[in-house]
Amino acid sequence: MEEGRSRSALRLVGLERDGVKVLDVKTEEKDDKLYVTLRAEVDGAAGEYKITFYREGSGARRLMFYVKGEEAVARVVKLVEVLTGERPSVAERPDGLTRIGGAGRHIDALARYEELREAIERWSNR
Repeated sequence: MEEGRSRSALRLVGLERDGVKVLDVKTEEKDDKLYVTLRAEVDGAAGEYKITFYREGSGARRLMFYVKGEEAVARVVKLVEVLTGERPSVAERPDGLTRIGGAGRHIDALARYEELREAIERWSNR
């Protein structure tokens, strides 16, 4: 979290980098989770991406979402990598979905963005 506070906050909406353009962002805190919904274009394909932030039993902070199809996986991996600077984990499931996951370092990187900083800090400090 310190990284998000130590730097000037970046604007997420309007960000255009490496084929990613963020159009809108919304956050919702529910129960012990934080949901971030991004509307973005990745390599020209518009989509809505809902990221779930949660804690493991050990207290470790994680983020995840599920997608289906190779192209969708590639777009989500690129989105997370552009926004955080780090590639997320990718795990295929037997049901055809692919789980995209991130660790605390991904969450800290997302906290650099003005639109996410307060919600992430509030959720992280619960």
